[in-house]
Order: sequence, then structure tokens, then C-alpha cells
Amino acid sequence: MSRAQFSPVSPRATTSVGILAAIAIAVSTMALLKPTADASALYQASPSAVATVDLVKVITSLDEFAAIDKQIKDAGEKKEAEIAALDSEIEGLNEDLKSLDPASDAYDEIFRNRNLKLGLREVTATNLIRWQSEDNARVLTDLYEKSLLAVEEVAKRDAWEMVVHRGQNLAVPRNPNVRAENAMDFVENFIQTRRVIYAADSVDITNSVIQHMNNRFAAGG
Repeated sequence: MSRAQFSPVSPRATTSVGILAAIAIAVSTMALLKPTADASALYQASPSAVATVDLVKVITSLDEFAAIDKQIKDAGEKKEAEIAALDSEIEGLNEDLKSLDPASDAYDEIFRNRNLKLGLREVTATNLIRWQSEDNARVLTDLYEKSLLAVEEVAKRDAWEMVVHRGQNLAVPRNPNVRAENAMDFVENFIQTRRVIYAADSVDITNSVIQHMNNRFAAGG
């Protein structure tokens, strides 16, 4: 029997084993060279439910705003009545002065009284403007903060994940007080204040927020 007959592995078998080994090495190499998945890829971004709200409309549409606005106007009308009464008194004193001798004691007394009334009238009118401005600012600030809370509550209730301020759908205003050299800055600043360019009415929760806040106000909250 020849040496070749006693060979444990025939040349044909050796060739087959070599091919299999080569394939196994190639597969292993491909597995090693294949980039591993980034851990962050496990968290794929998903669309967020986004809504819009017009906070200016919310505030000015509230029953609470109307009630407070009436209080401020009533107080202002009361002060305006006081100013009108002072104007009437001052006008009467001016008429009295016309009929008196400027060198008389009566003239001096009425003249001083008239000046006191003028000073009081000026102080009252100045304070009225300032108080109304402060009251309006305080009301707007308070209702703005309440509106933010209401938006959050409505968003959570209705499963909105994000709410952005829609603002007014207005064209750039024609401001006659803007000088020509400042017109571009005025237009640019107006454009920069826009928060949402377009939003469908179906994602606007303004009326929902108004109703939510009016219900709470009616309940004494």
C-alpha cells in the first residue's frame, strides 16, 4: 500500500477544509469590522405634539381682565371727576380775580387759593396717569403669570408636549413716526418678534385656555 493511501486527509478534503476556514475567517473579519450601534441610536426621536396659543388674546378675553379693567376705569373716572371739579373751581376763582383790585387783600387771598387749586390739579392729573399705568402693568403681569400656568394645565390635560406663542397674524405696520433711515431696522425688529410663521387652527389652544381660566374665575379661583 502506498504512502498516499495511508494519508489521514486526502488532498480534496484538505482543499474543502481550507475553503471553509477561509469563509469562516472572512465572516469573522466582517463582524469585527462592522461598526457597533451608537447607544444613542436606541432612542429615536419621535414627533412631538405641538400647539400654539395667543397669550394677548387670552389675557384680553378673560372675564377677570374685564372685571379688573372696569375697576381701573371706574377709579379713573372718579379721579377725572375730581379734576373736573378743580377745573371748575379754578375757573370761578379766575373770574373772581377779574373783578378785584390786584392791590387788595381779597385779591391776594383768592390768588393764593387759585394757585393752590392749580397745584392740586396738576398733582392729581399726574398721579392719575401714573397710577393707571401702574395698575394696568400690574394687572397684565398678574394675568400673564396666570395664563402661563393655565397653558401648562391645558397642555397636560390635552396631551400637548409643547406650546409656542402664536402672536397676532398682522402685517408689518406702516409707522409714520419711523424715519426713513430707521425704517429697515423697524421692519426687521418686527419680523424678529414673530414666533410662529404659520399654524393650523386645529393646533391652536387659545380658546381652550380662555375657557379654562374663565371657569376658574367663575368658581372663585
